[in-house]
Amino acid sequence: MADYFRETRAAPDEPMFVISVAARLVEMHPQTLRYYERAGLVKPTRSRGRIRLYSQRDIERLRKIARLVDDLGVNLAGVEVILNLTERLELLQKILEKYNIQLPDSDSNGFEQERPALPATTATPAQPTRIQVRRPRSKTA
Repeated sequence: MADYFRETRAAPDEPMFVISVAARLVEMHPQTLRYYERAGLVKPTRSRGRIRLYSQRDIERLRKIARLVDDLGVNLAGVEVILNLTERLELLQKILEKYNIQLPDSDSNGFEQERPALPATTATPAQPTRIQVRRPRSKTA
């Protein structure tokens, strides 16, 4: 008998779900997924036939968006800012873990403690972080 359903450990970025399956997984309408793509909140991969393919990471991102919009009442501009800040915080957390840097405890203000310096390879001049908020285009008649 043919083995149609194999359990495989796919990479989180591997595109594997068409829009109808992705919509069922996140309990949204496919048109909502298209809208979120136009708004720039999710970027599914396209196949050669221009079919949207969503990865497991896209599915998790869509679930975060649904929680922010439905449960917390955040608008799409706020969702984009929150997702961008969350991604930056996760990146900074990985950097801290990589160089084994401990932050001060939350119960102390941390100003009296000496802060560890980053290695010379990662020391760069501080530049302000720019957050770009994209709003969906309005359709005019």
